[in-house]
Amino acid sequence: MDVHMTRGESSVHFTMKDQPFNNMRKRMENESGKIMAQAIKEVLREQISPTQSQIKRDTGPKLRAMGQIVADSLIVELGSNRQNEAEVRFGSDPIESGGVEGTRGGKLAAILEYGAQPFEYGFTFKTIKNSASWGAIGGGFINAKGGNMTHRGFEPLDWLSKARDRAAPKIEQRITEALKEAWG
Repeated sequence: MDVHMTRGESSVHFTMKDQPFNNMRKRMENESGKIMAQAIKEVLREQISPTQSQIKRDTGPKLRAMGQIVADSLIVELGSNRQNEAEVRFGSDPIESGGVEGTRGGKLAAILEYGAQPFEYGFTFKTIKNSASWGAIGGGFINAKGGNMTHRGFEPLDWLSKARDRAAPKIEQRITEALKEAWG
């Protein structure tokens, strides 16, 4: 640092070049987004295991397979870190398209997060007549359409909201620690 002092009759003048400070500020601006993103990523990675456990625990027997698929698809990834902003994403892979998709369509992670309202099935069942090889005893195949053709729906699990709530208090502390480690 280049500091000069001159003394007058009734004053002291300090002259300092600010180039070292400007260089440090520019370096901090260029690197702080990456440092913050890495700190956030670490916190969110720590949430994968508890979130997987929560999803598996909260899904009942009817949703267990869906819960396992979503739990196995959880990832944390860095987004673009432009203009000194940290972007980190947590969720079901592929995040860009809304998460893992079921074999019959539908975004499974979103279905578990937000639940499902009751809905009517979009298909019907047909009665099958007896043949020599199938259903020879009795009066034919039972037409299942006579029963309730409405899915009862299910309550939201809020798995993503709960992960966010667990991570949020730790993020600021981890960012502060990372910035102190980088610049003292």
